Amino acid sequence: MFEIGDKVVYGVVGVCEVENIDTPPIKGISGDYYFLQPVFDSKGIIYSPVDSNKVMIRGIMTVKECDKLKERARNCKKDGELSEKVTPMQYDEHMKSQDALKLMHLIRALYVIKNERAKDLRKMKSADSRMLLAARKLLYGEFAAVYNQTFDEVAEEMDAFLSVD
Repeated sequence: MFEIGDKVVYGVVGVCEVENIDTPPIKGISGDYYFLQPVFDSKGIIYSPVDSNKVMIRGIMTVKECDKLKERARNCKKDGELSEKVTPMQYDEHMKSQDALKLMHLIRALYVIKNERAKDLRKMKSADSRMLLAARKLLYGEFAAVYNQTFDEVAEEMDAFLSVD
């Protein structure tokens, strides 16, 4: 169970802060819910049942875990796992997994596609572009929360690693 003030990763929303644990002010709802405020999104409060397993919720990574992932990103050209292709049918699986390595793999694979299309003076497909934005939001948002940096600072650094040919 999480405590008030904890930062968590909630589904495909990303990093949220637990603002309260209580019964929401909605008619007909009872029981304890997490009141989650998305950190990098101005959407309102999300109410999630404390005992639900429908939407995945976990605590954010540690600095040490982020450091390890950042090092893998820095060396992604030599990393066989991060250089493997990801098929469009795997996109949702990677997004919903809440596995930071899978998200990084997806981002890397989408940047490879983007770079290949750019060589032919073509734009990235809109579905791929949306998926890249969503994956970056999840992974980079968590890094930003862990390192206490802005999303843009993390995005600039990580994109420099993951977008290389």
